[in-house]
Amino acid sequence: MKVFHMFKFWDWIIIPLIILLSFLPSVVFTYQQGSVSADSNLEAVVSVDNEEIERIPLTGHEGNEILDIPEVPCDTNTVQLQDEQIRIQSSDCPDQVCVLTGFISTPGETIVCLHHRVVIEIEAEDGHVENEILSY
Repeated sequence: MKVFHMFKFWDWIIIPLIILLSFLPSVVFTYQQGSVSADSNLEAVVSVDNEEIERIPLTGHEGNEILDIPEVPCDTNTVQLQDEQIRIQSSDCPDQVCVLTGFISTPGETIVCLHHRVVIEIEAEDGHVENEILSY
């Protein structure tokens, strides 16, 4: 019972408010994922140094395909397309976070290799980025 006497009036208001606000990012992310229509074509956008290098269509892709990113000088990033998913299969960066990310296939998902400045992002084909609200 002494625990309840430690809290002031505003503590009972602020603490639940903070807890509710902590769920806001989950609500926004869920809303964004639900806004993608089932018939939208998806593309993987590969960027190096914030410059778009290639757009790879994912919708309808079948099989296994291996690509290299030659725009990264003196470094190796190997990209694998498998069915409608994409990942960085191998990289010679020291931390290997980009490789451990695995396959992505949903709009708004990204793979980032900070060491080589490579970003792979899934977008809807009409150019609408599904996570624009979070990018500012």
